[in-house]
Amino acid sequence: MIKPEEIRSAQFNDTYFPIVDGVVQTVHNYAEQMNRSAYTCVVTPKPLKKEYDDSGLSYEVYRTSMIGLPIAEYGMPAPRIDGNVRQWLAERDLHIFHAHSPFFEGAFASSYAKKLGIPVVATFHSKYFDDVVHITGSKTIARIATKRIVRFFNSVDSVWACSYGTADTLRSYGYGGDVFVMDNGTTFKAPDNPEELKLKAAKTFGIPEDKKILLFVGHQIWHKNLKLVLDTFKMLCDHSDDYRLLIAGNGYDEKEVRKYAESLHFREGRLRFLGKIMDRDLLSGVYLNADLFFFPSVYDNSPLVVREAASLGVPSLLTEGSNAAEAVKRNVTGFTAAENKVAMYGEILRVFGTEGLLKKVGEGAREHVAKPWEEIIPLVREKYTQIIEQYSFEHKV
Repeated sequence: MIKPEEIRSAQFNDTYFPIVDGVVQTVHNYAEQMNRSAYTCVVTPKPLKKEYDDSGLSYEVYRTSMIGLPIAEYGMPAPRIDGNVRQWLAERDLHIFHAHSPFFEGAFASSYAKKLGIPVVATFHSKYFDDVVHITGSKTIARIATKRIVRFFNSVDSVWACSYGTADTLRSYGYGGDVFVMDNGTTFKAPDNPEELKLKAAKTFGIPEDKKILLFVGHQIWHKNLKLVLDTFKMLCDHSDDYRLLIAGNGYDEKEVRKYAESLHFREGRLRFLGKIMDRDLLSGVYLNADLFFFPSVYDNSPLVVREAASLGVPSLLTEGSNAAEAVKRNVTGFTAAENKVAMYGEILRVFGTEGLLKKVGEGAREHVAKPWEEIIPLVREKYTQIIEQYSFEHKV
């Protein structure tokens, strides 16, 4: 019987560094944490636009072939035509594959694992129907894609999701099997020098001390509800000069987001676009300057940014009933409101107008929402063990 800490695994995803998103961060933390006790690698495509030096990572990365496409920002991964990846994987004596995408790398993992005689786990991370509609503009194509996604999840040995709401999304696509929920974690922790980090970020971005600071961190894409963020903030600014909004991140809708913000005619200094912040300490400082993390996305499933904010004592305002809101309990570890600007505006006024509420809920978020990866990965290993044992039992000669 294999011990959990001895399991050798490969993680598969269709995108990786230098692209950074929630799934990439999840795959990275799986690999980094598990590689400390037993070999773990990542299989992912070569970067489409520029090379990335993987040598600084603590685990091996195999970069499969990538084909550039004019309609896709990231290109098309092509592991099946890679002449070396199969032999490379076979030489590593792996016990399990874990696919974090149902498309090219995931389909390859499912197929090749069967030839190696090992099980495959697949995590459903994203609202792929929405993604395909955004890329192609066609719901018909999106429906065809979701049928292929369901076939993929039917082909693997264990299906995971990062929240119960995410599992329900997969079922809404037509998947009828079991789904195991495995939480995401965070690498952010309360720093030893919070005031120093806070002051540095305040000076870098001109964040005032005497204002109520709202923060959004994430890709600037419309389906993260950025219009709702800006419309709500416009109502706040029309009500009072006490509020400021910080937006950190970039994305393919960034120009349009900024253009829409300009059309709302905010007074100078009220809204600041901070860009993509790669410096971890500087980003921690930005979180520490915030009073409330404003993230009303209904697209995200288990957003790491909510856990990052929570780890630094910053509570989140989320859309009630969304998958993202599953992580919080209202007035205890976070806040929720209906998905419209009037409701969000009213909730922000209530939260800031109730003495001690932000501090109390921020402490609740730090204690209950911010789960470190060090707590999550042992659960991953234990579940891997069960899957491997079940697979061995079902396939023994």
